[in-house]
Amino acid sequence: MNSSTAFQTELAAPAVNIANKRSLLLRLIRAEQPITRTDIAQRLGIDKSTVTENVKPLIDAGVLREDTLDAKGQGRRPRVISFADRGEYFIGVNLGVRRSQVGITTLKGDIEDEEDFETPKESSIALRTARRYIDQIMRRNTGRTLRSIGVSVPGMTDTDRRSLLYAPNLNWQSIDIAKALGLEGIRVVVENDSTAAAMYEARMKIRDSDEGLMTNFILVRSGTGIGVGLVIGSEVYRGSGLTRGIAGEFGHMTIVAGGKQCVCGNRGCWEKYASAAAAASLYVGDRRLRPGETIPRFVEIVAKAENGDNRSRRTLEMIGDYLGIGIANVIMGIGIPRVIISGRLVYGWKFIEDPLREAISRSIVGKAEGWSVEAGSPAGAAIGGALEVAVEDHLAVL
Repeated sequence: MNSSTAFQTELAAPAVNIANKRSLLLRLIRAEQPITRTDIAQRLGIDKSTVTENVKPLIDAGVLREDTLDAKGQGRRPRVISFADRGEYFIGVNLGVRRSQVGITTLKGDIEDEEDFETPKESSIALRTARRYIDQIMRRNTGRTLRSIGVSVPGMTDTDRRSLLYAPNLNWQSIDIAKALGLEGIRVVVENDSTAAAMYEARMKIRDSDEGLMTNFILVRSGTGIGVGLVIGSEVYRGSGLTRGIAGEFGHMTIVAGGKQCVCGNRGCWEKYASAAAAASLYVGDRRLRPGETIPRFVEIVAKAENGDNRSRRTLEMIGDYLGIGIANVIMGIGIPRVIISGRLVYGWKFIEDPLREAISRSIVGKAEGWSVEAGSPAGAAIGGALEVAVEDHLAVL
């Protein structure tokens, strides 16, 4: 990781105006629970009295609870805040290009139940299958209250977060997902999977570090395709106006003029060279497959590389180089120097990281110190992101 004064202003976390950002406070409590008021104040950069003003109404309403921890020895025992168990749960649906998942979580943050299925080619069949699993999960949770359903999709969504506009790798277009999965009185929120992964990764970073809320970062999700999620000022950025819902579609920017044909209709798209799915074509190259030979999956290429296979290692190094070229472009275009990699590509990180960093170092970004790239969670683009969409939507209205 590089660091200097060049990007330090960008990385510094400003104090939070909690009056307008109650969702940030609730996000922190959810990530760190149980947590003291003093810790909340320190992490958000606000007065302890401001924390009290915001949590007391929620404690009185039964949304939050405050308990006294047992402490060894003499002295005052600390009081900690967490979410109350009110029998609420949330359902997430990740509609992936190859496989899909349906699962549930609570405000405690753990995934309690999950179903997995191969994604049907027809959108109507895929949505009926997802709805069937939703019904099964609801039957297993009779007596609890379903608050909302979050759906992550590999494509652009509409401004109301109800419909999928276009998913090139699925060849799905103009689908009202909220209507297809909807239940009377239950809100359904549809989100791009890279944006959902960014929401998930933000909570993981809050939970696993001692730093303040992670203010700005770029999430690059690489699996069958490549998507980019943006977190700016601790909030996910979805675009504005007519572009709301389509921000972050960097996977279809051209990095090789006249290059490989992409499903979107363009040539030389980033995801044709730097996604987990691209590894197979890079591994095979222009040669014909030998009799009985099959195109390897990404995890198989990683396994071969682990066993010393040179072709596999060179393939992953090429992926890293192309990934670094695209990341440098994204950093230059957005101006945010912190990047997290999510999705299946993380499994090959040990082979990808060095060529990725070398590619960035060759760019103008590499001349300005302070950028950083790190591996996140391979699960962030899956059910974890979809569940985060459901919970975040609920926290925003508390």
